[in-house]
Amino acid sequence: MTKLRSVLCAVILLAATAAQGVGQVLSGPLGPVEFIGLERWKAPELLEAIQRIAPDQPLHACAATMKSELGFPDAAVFGHFDAESPELIMSGDAELYTVVVGVEDSARVRFRTAGSETIALPEPWQALKSVVEDNFGTLVLAAQMFHSRHDPESVRQVTDLMGMDPAVLDPIWERLESMDGEADRRLAHEVLTRAASWSSRATAAAVLVNFSDHDAVWHDLMSTMIDPQQRVQGVAEAVLKGFIATERVPPVRWAPAREPLMALLDGTNLFAFPTVLKVLTATRMEPEFGRQLIRAAPDLVLAYVGAEHEGTRESAVEFLETVSGEDFGPDREAWSEWLNSPPEGS
Repeated sequence: MTKLRSVLCAVILLAATAAQGVGQVLSGPLGPVEFIGLERWKAPELLEAIQRIAPDQPLHACAATMKSELGFPDAAVFGHFDAESPELIMSGDAELYTVVVGVEDSARVRFRTAGSETIALPEPWQALKSVVEDNFGTLVLAAQMFHSRHDPESVRQVTDLMGMDPAVLDPIWERLESMDGEADRRLAHEVLTRAASWSSRATAAAVLVNFSDHDAVWHDLMSTMIDPQQRVQGVAEAVLKGFIATERVPPVRWAPAREPLMALLDGTNLFAFPTVLKVLTATRMEPEFGRQLIRAAPDLVLAYVGAEHEGTRESAVEFLETVSGEDFGPDREAWSEWLNSPPEGS
């Protein structure tokens, strides 16, 4: 696992050069580096600036440097290996394709305001809150794999890659299973919207693993992904990932969640953007509402469609196909024309 971390955190060297014909893709010692969403910045200039400011920082810190030093309101970095084998990844023999996403307009990044109240939690919630505070990474994994807990092989594959004993998840799952009443769902909503404590909000997001059949829960989780605290966002995203990994994903009526969806599609919480697209696709977003959202915030979706990296553009293409009924593949121009054309019957 240490070697895997060292590969993930390796430095992009300044010696990277632009690939011929693709202005936003650079070649680096670990593999291609693609920049998405840039407006004023050019990829070579941005890479040079990152290296000048933080020459010794690892790859995963590029987003932090872009936000803290270069004026980006939000940024994210994703690493994709060209091999699925954990052995190849652990050995460092797999090529790494890095995707760097940035938003340059601060008006597009709109985190919600956290609550200001102290809300008393019942004892089972307090026990789970202790896990959130003391063993956050394990809690996130338990939330994401909650619906796979009865599939030992799937659990083992993931925990082996993480270097974890799967048994550590069992007590967390037991706690979560006990919080499946209507009173728990209502309390989770109250805590997420009113509580000042980040760990209380993260606990509430985890409790919602039990309620995938409620549209309002999907709305709460999507709204929580624009929480100002990254750890709270992370738990909400883990729960949503677990929801869409199940065999039966219910359709969701998304109109009541317009505001957080607009913020997310515009570029708030860039690390969660691919998950947002996958969730809206899996829950079969209403076409008319989907088109309204994209027309209001088209830039990032279209930037993803135009990505050179197939895995990166796939979620955006599938989302657009779901809400449009069209099949333009990775043709960014065709999707842009579709967005600007009047809906049928208008």
